[in-house]
Amino acid sequence: MPSETPSTARSRRSGVSSSPARRWIWRAVFVFALVWIAAHFITLGALKWGPAVRHDATVLGQMIAVAAFPLLFLLAFGTRSPLRGGIIAGAVGVVALLAVLLHS
Repeated sequence: MPSETPSTARSRRSGVSSSPARRWIWRAVFVFALVWIAAHFITLGALKWGPAVRHDATVLGQMIAVAAFPLLFLLAFGTRSPLRGGIIAGAVGVVALLAVLLHS
């Protein structure tokens, strides 16, 4: 009788297979959502803290968001632990949200 690890035996009993590819896909979706939220709030915040002309502020916010999006995405996947990457991307989103809400 072959020996099974406890996690394998548990996943067979529960009927849920947690493959590395499935975890990677969920992690990618989660990170994409966090990074998109950060980029969205950067774009919204530029209207408040950017140049006085509305069009210029929107363009500046979009340029910052376009530059930050791939950097945050790579940073979230480049960390050693998945939790650390999500925390970094989430923290940038929270800072961008606070910049939108608190800047008057």
